[in-house]
Amino acid sequence: MRIALIKQPEMKILSILKKIKNNPWVGIVVSLALIIPSLYEILDDVTILRKEYFLLIIAFPLYIKSLKKIFDDMLDVYDDSSE
Repeated sequence: MRIALIKQPEMKILSILKKIKNNPWVGIVVSLALIIPSLYEILDDVTILRKEYFLLIIAFPLYIKSLKKIFDDMLDVYDDSSE
């Protein structure tokens, strides 16, 4: 029974990774880290199809989703305090 009560190190790493994945600020930082350099490459010559277009296709929705989660959390906190 004692083995079941001890927290396994693998489970601790998994819980930390879940917290990082669910943190919207991490999503914003990662998406901006992809968006900003991609825009510099794309604006250099717009007529060439580059891999940066595909990075934008992935990073921009992540950015919007993270911002939506942050603003929804802010509105929930504001609604809870006003009641």
